[in-house]
Amino acid sequence: MPRPALSLPLALLVLGACQRDEPGQRAPLSRSAASAGAARLVPPGSQDTGFAGTTSAVHRPRPGVPPRILRAVDAKVNPGYDRVTFEFTGDSLPGYHVEYTSGPVRRCGSGDPVVVAGAGRLVVRLVPAQAHDERGNAMFTERDRTLSLPAVKDLKLVCDFEGQVEWVLGVAVAGPYRVSELAGPARLVLDVRHGR
Repeated sequence: MPRPALSLPLALLVLGACQRDEPGQRAPLSRSAASAGAARLVPPGSQDTGFAGTTSAVHRPRPGVPPRILRAVDAKVNPGYDRVTFEFTGDSLPGYHVEYTSGPVRRCGSGDPVVVAGAGRLVVRLVPAQAHDERGNAMFTERDRTLSLPAVKDLKLVCDFEGQVEWVLGVAVAGPYRVSELAGPARLVLDVRHGR
């Protein structure tokens, strides 16, 4: 086989690999998210643009562990999907439940309704977790963030109470998503596919 036929696909593969770690269009939600960007690890196969994903609930409980402190949330666009990363202090994650909801979204303390942009609402519940430090100081100054990403339009912290943290993602369509866990630091990664 002639060398140019091998060089072009190889060049595209290398170019694609180099672009995977580019920040693209980012929407950091805390000071520590930017500093964590250099240390991001990508699990094998997590950057593909044709993932099937799911629209069903993803549930992974971790009973009996102490609450984990959520210290950063970051959102960025990737080829074919948007990635939202929840970063925790320490080396392990809390339990989590990720699910689309068709009902109204409410703040956990007040019960006030929350308006979320987009056609779908993806709820990310983290238990046991907290979005404040041991003195009660909030880890996030921006709890409501409008994004201009293709899939994720809105990101809102709606609960930080009694060991439960809950974020709602307003998405363009209630399409497939996937969840991954990363270490060093502990991160829960949520990829939401563009379109249907």
